Amino acid sequence: MSKKKSLSNISRSLHRDLGYFFIGITLIYAITGFILSARGLGWFKYDYNFQTNISKNISSDDFKEKLITEAKNGKLDYIYKVGTKSVVEKNIKRLTFSKEENDTLYFDYKYMHVIYNKNSGEANIDYKSYPAFLQMFISSHLSSNNRAWYYLAMVYSIVLAFFALSAIVMVKGKYGFKKRGLSLMLAGILTVAIFLFFSFS
Repeated sequence: MSKKKSLSNISRSLHRDLGYFFIGITLIYAITGFILSARGLGWFKYDYNFQTNISKNISSDDFKEKLITEAKNGKLDYIYKVGTKSVVEKNIKRLTFSKEENDTLYFDYKYMHVIYNKNSGEANIDYKSYPAFLQMFISSHLSSNNRAWYYLAMVYSIVLAFFALSAIVMVKGKYGFKKRGLSLMLAGILTVAIFLFFSFS
């Protein structure tokens, strides 16, 4: 009996302290998750327009790589702030060549439109994106295994699993997991299953 009580107390203490420690990270994930879920609605995004001069006579085949180089050299910092260079490169690589008229090249990708004049080297970029400070957090939310945030995300995932499992032994009596928690857990799983069914039906 004392062993079970000890496990309950340890779980409660860790749940409490880790909860306090991860408040900030949880809020960041919650806010960026909400924004990403609503990204198709264009909320919080701003329209950017920027003109810059790059090398002349770049072919349509070489243009994207050249524009990535210009971005990394700081020429596009007006629309791509510090910390979002990976977003720049990803979006530029996805640009699709549309047409060429009078030595002018046209590229498009979703919210990004680029017009480049081969004779003058002038590139006009229209782009819809989040403010730089917000984009940094969104990029972190979508972290891959080659970025530092990935390791924090992995730790956070483990902690979330602990929060869920520790709740099983924290509360005793009629409000405990066996009497009340089990049915609520099954209801939560069923809710996810219903949403998945309608999402893929």
